Amino acid sequence: MGYSLKENVKILVSLLKAYNIKNIVLSSGNRNISFVQMVENDDFFTCYSIVDERSAGFFALGLIERLNSPAAICCTSGTAVCNYTSAVSEAFYQKLPLVVLTADRPSYFLNQNEDQMIPQTNLLKSITKLSVQLPAVVSKQDYWYCSNRIHAALLELSHHGNGPVHINFQIDDKATNVSDALYEKPDILNRMNRYEIGRNKQELWKEKIKELESSKIMILYGQSTFISDEEIEYLDVFTERFNCIIAKDHMANLHSKNAVNIYTAINVLNDSEIENLLPDIIITMGGNSVLVQPLKAAIAKRTTPIKQWLICEDGIVRDSLRCLSDIFECSSLEFLKFFTEYGAIDKNEYYFQWSDVINRIRLPEPPYSSLYSVKRLMESIPDNSIFHIANSSSIRYANMFQLKDSIKVYCNRGTNGIDGSFSAFMGNAVVSKDLCFLLIGDLSFFYDLNACWNRYCGKNIRILLNNNEGAELFHYSYGTKISEINTYIAAEHDGTAKGWIESRGFRYLCASSQEEFDEKLQEFLKEDSETPILFEVFTLKDEDAKIVHTYYDANTALNIKNETKKNCQETHGKK
Repeated sequence: MGYSLKENVKILVSLLKAYNIKNIVLSSGNRNISFVQMVENDDFFTCYSIVDERSAGFFALGLIERLNSPAAICCTSGTAVCNYTSAVSEAFYQKLPLVVLTADRPSYFLNQNEDQMIPQTNLLKSITKLSVQLPAVVSKQDYWYCSNRIHAALLELSHHGNGPVHINFQIDDKATNVSDALYEKPDILNRMNRYEIGRNKQELWKEKIKELESSKIMILYGQSTFISDEEIEYLDVFTERFNCIIAKDHMANLHSKNAVNIYTAINVLNDSEIENLLPDIIITMGGNSVLVQPLKAAIAKRTTPIKQWLICEDGIVRDSLRCLSDIFECSSLEFLKFFTEYGAIDKNEYYFQWSDVINRIRLPEPPYSSLYSVKRLMESIPDNSIFHIANSSSIRYANMFQLKDSIKVYCNRGTNGIDGSFSAFMGNAVVSKDLCFLLIGDLSFFYDLNACWNRYCGKNIRILLNNNEGAELFHYSYGTKISEINTYIAAEHDGTAKGWIESRGFRYLCASSQEEFDEKLQEFLKEDSETPILFEVFTLKDEDAKIVHTYYDANTALNIKNETKKNCQETHGKK
């Protein structure tokens, strides 16, 4: 049997098999030879040869109607794709599960007088449920993205009713394996599963119970502005019934007995330790989380696979951790209500495993720096305050430290951009009666300077501005690796907020030393101020970066490992 040299074709064929799409109508051409060779020599598929693409499309619709199962059509590039339009339109309005596979040339050939090159990517978009583009696969990232898009398309065939989907795949140099030579066999890939809620749907859910009962489970609870008491109650019950920990950051605004912030731990543990602490299943709920990036990096190094279960009401494929296996199209509460009826464990060992590590982490008192100002602020914010945290370093620093449960946290974390944090905070503060705090860095602040150019600056506003004259993040990430880092990468500046903020009616405070900071902090926190207050804290970005590295170094993985082992023996009687 001949196998394609094209990785995107291998992935496509493997996933067609995973989703049990057996019937394929093929139209002859050059660009799709790699695909044709694979399916015609694979006993799994039943292939039909129809030269005219218009006729081939309708032929496939006849197969679908008679067999009551999806069928695929495949053609070469160029106007051959246009000839599918009539049949795809019919499938769209008849709601028939037709898989449209169109081979394409690389996108950089478009409008270059290249043979058989037309804009195919969105050609069928208005008459398909989903249209996706598969790149040529040359990296692991390409492999993941190619698989992700195929999963999304094939799941959509029957999502809230049937209909056609379009998969356009790029072939960079026509057919490179036109002989019957043997090439590397494609990977066997599993399909994703999407579970909808409703009558007769949850019988499928019950098949997942044994998987939960035999696994270490992490619920990754992302950003949320409101979590009902009922949902928190069910979260607590779920962690009692299964071997489970809830991982959160401050943006989750979640206060549940088995919920812990693992941000610092996951950033200081070495690879072997994090390997032991990673779960078998990660259940993701809520929005974005600062835990996603370090978790994704740890999972990528894992020698055994991890499954991600996504809980979302729209059922859209969101593979944030690069290991998505199951989607539950429902609310978090509906998911928890169903599964809390099952499972029973004697002791939540997995929670204790994580909590022991977290309890061993030491929080050294940092010297005067941006990190120092964040720590002191978070220790001092009054109960029941509103706390808006800007993106980048501010949200990362904030998750290194504890925060009172009564404080509500907000952050523009949907896209993770630095712009708009100041403005979003102002909108929050204007409708709040409580004290409202904003933690923000200099680039975020100056980028959004017009946020206070309005008549709504109330006396409940408190802004702590860490000004280290540029982007400290790049000093932390690259240090001395880039010699000319300040001018264009870290965007070094000598700006200060004083003139503008005072012209807007704010009281202005500033500090350039620890003594000044501690003194001015008390004024900043006063609740009886008649004006809004901005507190500008001046530090040096390169020194800030060094101090953050020192903070992490102080929590060496070796010390944590030794202390954890000792603590487990003392607390749980392990040997």
